[in-house]
Amino acid sequence: MMKIRLLFRFLILLILAVNINAPAAAQEYELVWSDEFDSEEIDRETWNFWEGMAYNNELQYYTDREKNAFIQDGKLHLRAMRESYNGAQFTSARISTDSTRIGWEQGRFEASIKMPDGKGFWPAFWLMPIREIGWPRGGEIDIMEFRGNEPHITTGAIHFWVKGCEGQAVECRKYYTDKLDTGTDLTDEFHTYALEWTDEELIWYWNDQENFRKAFREIEADFDPFTGPFYIILNLAVGGDFLPNPDKTTPFPQALVVDYVRVYQQSE
Repeated sequence: MMKIRLLFRFLILLILAVNINAPAAAQEYELVWSDEFDSEEIDRETWNFWEGMAYNNELQYYTDREKNAFIQDGKLHLRAMRESYNGAQFTSARISTDSTRIGWEQGRFEASIKMPDGKGFWPAFWLMPIREIGWPRGGEIDIMEFRGNEPHITTGAIHFWVKGCEGQAVECRKYYTDKLDTGTDLTDEFHTYALEWTDEELIWYWNDQENFRKAFREIEADFDPFTGPFYIILNLAVGGDFLPNPDKTTPFPQALVVDYVRVYQQSE
């Protein structure tokens, strides 16, 4: 009898421990959309391919070629290559769900990602509004940004239009950002990057560890940013204004590897 009581007590403690440590998504949200990348090819009815040069004086040319974006062993690869292409020094890939107007307002956005290894790589997992009113009027949510010269650090940010500003985007953009030094090399293995978006705030997570939050009441903005559905973007940039450019020591090719992307929303 004593052994049964001890076993029962142990099971109760175990259940409590699991519930305490379980991520909020498991307790409050249900899965509404995902891409597990378990097919042979990228679903082009879901994902739109950006083609051409990008912003921020980045060095890559985005293509829709299979050598830059493909699925292998159940994982998405966005691969940067050192090659001369349409006037650029490098090629890479950027995909998004806006082609079919797939988007969500609020919920938990989550991806399991392994970073590229080397100076000059700048991958991101981020959200943009489906309504087209000019950046950054509708807002921008960067769930994860990574810079190859800081392999231990992940960054989250939001961008919006300053309340009452009548200038151009360069003058009227404001942003909040924070970075987490994870203490581990993010290029070594997969880690989970997530955002929880409620009607009151945004909360960023790394491996279910909170690393940044911003309440909407703290944001003074015009154009009601962070309302309406947002779509998902995954990209791998090379160089640009916000990090050191690659040099002769940077290994190519390198890829942003994504195991899955999932969207959860609150259960009714």
